[in-house]
Amino acid sequence: MIEYNIIGNFNYKRKEYQLLIDNNKKYFFLGINNDNSERYIDISEYIALINEFKNKKDALLVTKDNKPKKKKLIPKIFIGGILITITASFINIMSSYNSIINFHKDTSYINTASYVEQVDESEYDKAQQALDELYKEIEKETENFKIDERQDGLSTIRIFNSEELDDVFENKKEDITYDDIINDINNNPNISDKYKQIYLELINNYKEKYPTIDLRMLHHNLQTLAIAELDERDMKIKARSIDACAVYRVDENTIYVAKGCQFEKGTWDYQVITHEMGHTFRELKTTIGDKKVRCQFESISGHGTIVGEAMNSLMTLRSYDTEEKDIAYQLQSNMNELMVESMDNYFYDDYINHNLTYYENQLNEYNEDDQAVRMIGLMELQYDDYHNNSIIIDESEFHDLYDYIARMYYKNNLNPNMTREEAEKVRDEFIYRITYDVPEEYNINTEHMKDFFQEYCVEIGLKSNEYSR
Repeated sequence: MIEYNIIGNFNYKRKEYQLLIDNNKKYFFLGINNDNSERYIDISEYIALINEFKNKKDALLVTKDNKPKKKKLIPKIFIGGILITITASFINIMSSYNSIINFHKDTSYINTASYVEQVDESEYDKAQQALDELYKEIEKETENFKIDERQDGLSTIRIFNSEELDDVFENKKEDITYDDIINDINNNPNISDKYKQIYLELINNYKEKYPTIDLRMLHHNLQTLAIAELDERDMKIKARSIDACAVYRVDENTIYVAKGCQFEKGTWDYQVITHEMGHTFRELKTTIGDKKVRCQFESISGHGTIVGEAMNSLMTLRSYDTEEKDIAYQLQSNMNELMVESMDNYFYDDYINHNLTYYENQLNEYNEDDQAVRMIGLMELQYDDYHNNSIIIDESEFHDLYDYIARMYYKNNLNPNMTREEAEKVRDEFIYRITYDVPEEYNINTEHMKDFFQEYCVEIGLKSNEYSR
């Protein structure tokens, strides 16, 4: 039986579903019947939903009050009318498969009230045998169903922590120094002097601020990295955006910049290009020997992508400016800065050396709970809620996220001996920092934040009735 984090309910093609994420960042979905009972979905639904959530589009979130935060169940899907237990390897295969497969035309069973049962784990062996037999049938019916992990004669390795780089690079972490990186930049013919100067400034900032990070991904990228200027039309195509002044395409190992951007210190453009340069420290997509190597911070499913962007923004900007409040991915950067600042077991260096799972584990350790995966999921959904008009989430869904961050901040900044004025100053500073320059369309409920402050004061021994709203 697997424990899932319940992230939220959503509508897709006029049907209601529930999104769940396990602690290995694998998505699973349940169907919600008209009477609010739960049902297992069929394989075509599963593949369609996996693809939609990979693309983060066309899903309408409809949250419900007082729903549990976690649930345990054995993941199953219908294949050809047979309810089959699915394994982690099966989920990986289906997550990679990009087509809707109609194994059988008879789907009448889908509309029945197929309640989700929490069955005994001894069923796994029996279900696995049935699944193995079904694989044989499926492979006969569906060409290219089984994903070949050795495409073009190359195997693919996904790396999430710097220790794993030992398996693909001949050098060790200590073998690559900042001096090596400086030489890489100076000797790269694909970077003009204008951009070499910016890169070298960033490297010197990192050297002073983050002396212990693993530089091997950056070293490898810099062997072939190019920085190319594009006109407005081509920039929109490369950036997949109408107003980007710079973008790093890891698939091409190229930073594209819009012609006309000045990239002067203190400007937004300068922050953007250093942000894109920052990606070259942490992302890698290359071929080494007989292996395709992909290094990333987020999970394979994409869980944590926006948090990774925010962490990259914070790490690059804070290497040379500790006061600037305007920052890319504003709300998510505000939130993560408050969390990292509160922690004594995680630092920005860890963004380079470790992955999202490490961050979540450190959050759980610091907070003495297991809510990090869910909180990161909420953070990602809030970003989607703002950027995608097809997604609508009730504002109250994010109250737990605000409370989670506030508790971390207050743990370090409030104590029972404070006066009313001192405590309210801490509260107001927290609200100011989490909401700074955040668009109104995010609909952040600051009144709820004040209510939580009152509750926290009572919890630590401050009298809540002495504090104003």
